[in-house]
Amino acid sequence: MRADTERRRRRGMTLIEIMISLVLLSIVSGVIMRVIMRQQRFYQGVNQIMSQRSQLRQATSILPVDLRSLSSVGDDIIAATDSSIEFMVNVGTGAVCNVIDNKQLALPPDTLASGQDITDWFGYGRPQVAGGDLQYYAYVYDDSVTLGNEDDYWKQYNLVEVHEDAAQCLTTYATVADAGKKRPILEVSDPLSFTDPVTGGPLSQYIGVGAPVRITRRVMYAYYRAADGKYYLGFARYKTGGAYEELSPVSGPYDPKGSASGVVFKYYDVDGNEIASGANAANRRLIARVDLIVRARTSANVRAAGIQGGANQQYKDSLAVSVMLRNRN
Repeated sequence: MRADTERRRRRGMTLIEIMISLVLLSIVSGVIMRVIMRQQRFYQGVNQIMSQRSQLRQATSILPVDLRSLSSVGDDIIAATDSSIEFMVNVGTGAVCNVIDNKQLALPPDTLASGQDITDWFGYGRPQVAGGDLQYYAYVYDDSVTLGNEDDYWKQYNLVEVHEDAAQCLTTYATVADAGKKRPILEVSDPLSFTDPVTGGPLSQYIGVGAPVRITRRVMYAYYRAADGKYYLGFARYKTGGAYEELSPVSGPYDPKGSASGVVFKYYDVDGNEIASGANAANRRLIARVDLIVRARTSANVRAAGIQGGANQQYKDSLAVSVMLRNRN
């Protein structure tokens, strides 16, 4: 009797009980896996959307920095189409403290003892012209003949060389405390090989001490198709050989070209009237505002509650920014 009781107590699960347990376990596991997969799809979709929006913001945050300081009336804008813009971007500013041999401009030291920053390089550092393959330009304010500013203009020169000299401008813009500091010396040439009849050099006789100077380089932002077949906003710099370097992507990918292209530039005058894409030089001088519109979509379908009604499709988004030029007509 006691042995039979002990055997009944040690009896395992029956086959039916095991099968029922396996069925229940499968159901619970299936529910858990569905929840996990749904969460994975959600987070993958959100990650794609966040990446897409990051690219949109990147495009609309980089360009305004370069565009805002342009002088449209000073012919900084070289070409303006609905898919690209070419312009002279400022890389440095200063004021003439001495004219040397009518072909070199001396600027004050980068940092004066007084704390003033008359000569400044905008994060790019002093341009490496000699031996480099990038073309730089110096725009110098020409006071011209007439009193007043009706005939004054920014005269463009090719920047040939930048070197330093501590013996220049010892009193102009400087004090005894600035002795020994290196002064940037800009050697320039006229792009049209012009020689002033009075000075005998490329620099105009009306350019003297105190004339403002802008150091620039020619760049291009363009909407283009890369080798991977996708469309990006690209950036390129102008080289000394007379051509642009290969475009490199700044942000993207964006929607392909079509009725609603992924990157669109629009131009307006000071009254808000749109200026036609590809405008001639006279109309480019009227540009007071540049609008940039970028459109993108996720690389894969996204299904998430609250996003486009939860439909399983590519998520589309766009962003626009308006940039008012500081030095406009």
